[in-house]
Amino acid sequence: MTTTAINGDLSRAIDGKLGDAIDDRVADALDDYIAEGRLDGRIRARRSPGGLAALVAAGVAAVLLPWCLILAATLPSTYQAGHWKLTWIGLDCGTAIAAGLTAYLLHTRNRYAALTAMAAGTLLTADAWFDVSTAAAGFDRTLSVTEALLLELPLAVCAFVVAARELRRVYPMSSSTGPSCSAR
Repeated sequence: MTTTAINGDLSRAIDGKLGDAIDDRVADALDDYIAEGRLDGRIRARRSPGGLAALVAAGVAAVLLPWCLILAATLPSTYQAGHWKLTWIGLDCGTAIAAGLTAYLLHTRNRYAALTAMAAGTLLTADAWFDVSTAAAGFDRTLSVTEALLLELPLAVCAFVVAARELRRVYPMSSSTGPSCSAR
């Protein structure tokens, strides 16, 4: 073998090992950045938290608040509702499904239990509100208020507590900065 051939083989071996070492170091550094939440895996800086979702939520609030005033001024105080049974059955079925799904997801330790618990709590709160606000004066209203105070609202609070507990379990809080970077 000639000296040139030996030098070429040695050069390729060094370049290959050096190139692999550099590739490994870059890959490790990128993994660290992704784990720390500084990159989202697509080799570009992360957008600010909330971004478009926060803008949409603010837009919804900005539209709904004036809409509530319009409704307060224009809606009749009473209204004959079609599909009354379907409305209440649908609300109660949705609440039952959300509660049942929450129970299943909690049993399987699934992180989505926080979402279904939040939905169940929200539906229970809406149910209490509409029960009380649509009940006729007298016994019906007393029954609705009693049911809301002793059953629906306490169950809603329990559902919200479950949701908060599950969020803390899935996304543990660091000592001072909110959700840990690895949870993002």
